[in-house]
Amino acid sequence: MANKKEKKRSSSKRKSTGLALGVFILGIIVIFILFLIKKDDMLTNLKETNFFDRVFGSTPEFVQNHEVEKPAENEDVLIGTTDSELIIQIESDTPSLPKKNEVKVEPVIPVEDEPKTEDKKTVEPVETKTEPKVEEKTTTPKVEETLEKTTVVSTVKYTDLTVCFIQVDADGSILRKMIKRSVPKNDSPLTTAINLLLEGPDTTKNQERDLLTLIPAGTKLLSARVQDGVAYLNFNDSFMRNTEGVEGYIYSLQQIVYTATSFSTVKSVQFMIDGQKKDYLGDGQWIGSPLSRSSF
Repeated sequence: MANKKEKKRSSSKRKSTGLALGVFILGIIVIFILFLIKKDDMLTNLKETNFFDRVFGSTPEFVQNHEVEKPAENEDVLIGTTDSELIIQIESDTPSLPKKNEVKVEPVIPVEDEPKTEDKKTVEPVETKTEPKVEEKTTTPKVEETLEKTTVVSTVKYTDLTVCFIQVDADGSILRKMIKRSVPKNDSPLTTAINLLLEGPDTTKNQERDLLTLIPAGTKLLSARVQDGVAYLNFNDSFMRNTEGVEGYIYSLQQIVYTATSFSTVKSVQFMIDGQKKDYLGDGQWIGSPLSRSSF
């Protein structure tokens, strides 16, 4: 019985050993077939990764002598078109070397047919002269329009103001001369009239050519108001300095009083200097109370 058991064990071991050997041989065959198929790729990878140098310290000659295939550089791909041929150049990262006997294909430009004539005469070329370019200015045509004349009515209203100037006769006598001025109407006609008086006569006008004023130069009207028929006229201190003497003071007062009282709302004038009431002007001319035309 023991011998039978040992025989069975030995036969089973042989079977397993034979099976393992067959699988091993089959694996070697498969690896060999794969090696033949992927030989170039495997040798390329072994050479590039230096597998043998890292593991065994040296690389076999068949691995070192293996040439790694590189893609072709600067390949020209021709794409055909109906009218012309177009060259598309594919460049690699590495600089390209000039190729021998390289032929460039230029695009073919279609040539138009020459004009045909019935008599089949040769057409002589016509010389074209290039003329200098002249800048063209675009002008808009004028459109004549007939416009009806319309009368423009002015909305500005004017009013006449009376101012008093002085006229000297041939015998040297001094006279008062009342002149009317037409000015735009406003809300302060008294102030306007006094300012016209301080400006002096307009010598460009015939009626004022021989007139003059005895009011001191530099006199300015600071303020004006009317209350209960009295015009309160406030002048600067230049009105106090008259170089014409007594007659200059008297007639300068008359000019202002006659100009102010030409308004129906003014009966007399109260003179003020720099906002203050003064009793006398110059050499004793009274201005402490309102002056009217009857005061002279």
